[in-house]
Amino acid sequence: MRDSTKTLEFYKKIYEQDSYLIESSENDLIEIVEEKGSDFATIPDCYRDIAHDYFHRFYLSYTMGMNYKELLSDASKYIENACSGWTGKDYEELVRICSVSILFNICNEHIEKLIKQAESRLNALMYGEMFIKLIEPSWEVKACKTYYVEDKALVEVIQLAQSDKTAAVQRLKKFVDKQWFKALKDGIISPEGCYRGFWCIEAAALVKSLGLDDAGLKDCKYYPYDMAHFCD
Repeated sequence: MRDSTKTLEFYKKIYEQDSYLIESSENDLIEIVEEKGSDFATIPDCYRDIAHDYFHRFYLSYTMGMNYKELLSDASKYIENACSGWTGKDYEELVRICSVSILFNICNEHIEKLIKQAESRLNALMYGEMFIKLIEPSWEVKACKTYYVEDKALVEVIQLAQSDKTAAVQRLKKFVDKQWFKALKDGIISPEGCYRGFWCIEAAALVKSLGLDDAGLKDCKYYPYDMAHFCD
């Protein structure tokens, strides 16, 4: 296990619950499509529910110590469903999709669809656009707004990396050590009974995409070092 906060038996129980939710959510989607058609208004919500279930299990699986090959299926399923359910409004979800895409070298029709959808959005956030640029270098960042302190920190890492990678690593380490826990979003961790870990996958995605030396981050409590190096 990569996190010994809970016992393996505890994690296995949560894994079973996540697997049940995935099956249930996928069955709900099938039933709605059969009854209402593939264009029914709640279909995007179904995809988002499935995506969150897959992300939870993927996140938990990393905590349990699973390797790249074992995680790839859930990572791919997460991206497929998250892209299908993305409405152009949730930039935290957008960044999460980009991060998983980077870490698992997933660049497929779902990612292409996401990028095209993002192109039509007005008033995009700089945070989201800069992560899109990490997976699509030709993307031109036009937004200049960043609302949250935590988001601004990651934007600063990306900007620093262009001229001073050492400074970028130092900024990223500060974020992971001091700010990440405060930035945790609902769904990554649930009430105590559904603990899955506290990994900052965005940090690992930045290390990989920006070519940063993360030796100094290896022992950071919330940094998923293995994930950053799965595809080395």
